[in-house]
Amino acid sequence: MKKFVTILLICTMLLGICASYTSCSSSDKNSESSDKSSTLQEDPTSKGEVDKTVTLTFLRIGNDAPEANYWKSLIKKFEEENKNIKIQYDDAAIGEPMETKLNTLFAGGAGPDIIGHGILSVANRVEAGHYVPITEYFNQWEGKDDIMESVLANGTYKSEVYGLAYSTTPYIFAYRKDMFAEAGLDPEKPPQTWDELREYARLLTKKEGDRIVRAGFAFPMAAGNFVEFDVFVFGNGGRFYDDSNMPTINTPDKVEVFEFLKSFIDEVNIPYNNNEVNPFIKGNAAMTLINNVALRPMLDDPELKDKVGVAVPPYNKVKATFSGCNMLFIGRDCKNKDEAWKFIEAALSKEQVLERSKQLNIPVTRKSLLEEFSKLDPYNAVRAECVQVGIGMPRTVWSPRFQTIRNEMVQKVLYSKMSIEEALNEAQNELMKEINQ
Repeated sequence: MKKFVTILLICTMLLGICASYTSCSSSDKNSESSDKSSTLQEDPTSKGEVDKTVTLTFLRIGNDAPEANYWKSLIKKFEEENKNIKIQYDDAAIGEPMETKLNTLFAGGAGPDIIGHGILSVANRVEAGHYVPITEYFNQWEGKDDIMESVLANGTYKSEVYGLAYSTTPYIFAYRKDMFAEAGLDPEKPPQTWDELREYARLLTKKEGDRIVRAGFAFPMAAGNFVEFDVFVFGNGGRFYDDSNMPTINTPDKVEVFEFLKSFIDEVNIPYNNNEVNPFIKGNAAMTLINNVALRPMLDDPELKDKVGVAVPPYNKVKATFSGCNMLFIGRDCKNKDEAWKFIEAALSKEQVLERSKQLNIPVTRKSLLEEFSKLDPYNAVRAECVQVGIGMPRTVWSPRFQTIRNEMVQKVLYSKMSIEEALNEAQNELMKEINQ
């Protein structure tokens, strides 16, 4: 397993050889010092007394404008309330741009003070020494008992808290109420079990000859990250790793998921890649699994008013779904951890959690806000419940490799290129082989 950490550290060193640290906000380059240590500034109103001004750098995953604007607004408010703390903001696109920027900064000894990143980063960055535990801060925080347990778990690794969530992306079950009514199904009673899902999907599918023109249930046949498959695994009581952080791919719960999908999916589905537009969004599917962000345009479409319903995904043994999560971390090179925590604390206050939900259409992460959040939109109660029962990617150093192996495994089974047992065993053995190298 140490191979993964070793590779990450080697890549970090190579990327950082020619790296030089620049400020994290182009607008601040001429006005803020890029020195990571505290600077002393004379206050002309204090008769010679000096103020200690701390400058913190903040790097966030994702370069979407609405969220960037939110963070810049929060930073402005925070700086007005904390005159001795300045925040230099920067962001990077999801994937290689973010990883490259982080690796370069850490290799140069100038890692960001505050980092906004996802679940997949936790184990590898902790093992590389890039994230520091914030357990002591968390234990003294007024909000520690208010954070949803499922959300807190995403930033916890080896019994230490490293990250706290500021954004979640749960997968929900979406269905067309008008198509339900047309098929003689109750629009207010979506399927709750696997058996009901299969039955409803067959009733809702439309064909022209042998060609499916409306999917009863839209499920991707290829994926960048096959979390739709994970939804069914979690709903069957399964996980992908054990208490020792070792993979558990070839277990009976996954066999049952594949047997269920293979029993009906070819009869009801319009094949698509989940990097493409979901047929449900195009109006060519009656039911699907989808993240709440991708579904939002349909919910806001006046022509579809009262025609789209949402629910917790149908399950076999336990109510569960997949939920992505971005969190705030304190970086290894931070010299002012108290001030960094103060910003995290402000960002995760009740006021800001609710404000983000309004501005960015994301579910809240604090239990005390559930009632207020649910009143904002008729769909919010379902979205919040999906966060509460949501499970993220494995918090292990082999998670990135698992994602690729899992994707290949699912496609081999769905396209009948390999039997269920063969595909599961191959995936388990391949991952174990790489871990043990």
